[in-house]
Amino acid sequence: MTMMHDNRPMRLGLYRKIEIARKQLPAMDEDAFRALLQNEFGVRSRKEMNTHELSRLVHLFAEMGVEYTAPARARNKAVKPHARPDWIEITDSMPHAREKRAILAIWRKLGYSMTSLDTRVKREFGAEIFVWLQDGAAVSRLLTDLQRREKAFERPLLSG
Repeated sequence: MTMMHDNRPMRLGLYRKIEIARKQLPAMDEDAFRALLQNEFGVRSRKEMNTHELSRLVHLFAEMGVEYTAPARARNKAVKPHARPDWIEITDSMPHAREKRAILAIWRKLGYSMTSLDTRVKREFGAEIFVWLQDGAAVSRLLTDLQRREKAFERPLLSG
């Protein structure tokens, strides 16, 4: 059940992290891995998972003690969830998750950086970072504004 916003480079990066995790967890043989996928996600293969689910799996492994580290040339600092400014994860349990995912999709489509979204949310709504924005009216206002911008962005493409 791959979603439309999945992209190949991100999936490959998550696949690599999953392989790192499996090497660090001696008890995570093929049978144990398939059982984990079935129990947690209702699938038998990671290919059946979307990027959000793959990311949840990577975080689940981290909770089991797996350490994901950057290559030595990056001074081997631990990789943290917010270490990728081009990726913001919205989990189903977050308030207004569907609207926030729509905001992220349009924000990305318009070519804005993800860090600038945090800047706008802090300036306009007082929330430190986008994922902490919980005011439904603010989320709705931001989404409406971005939908208007998206239409304006697409208009020149359609008339040409």
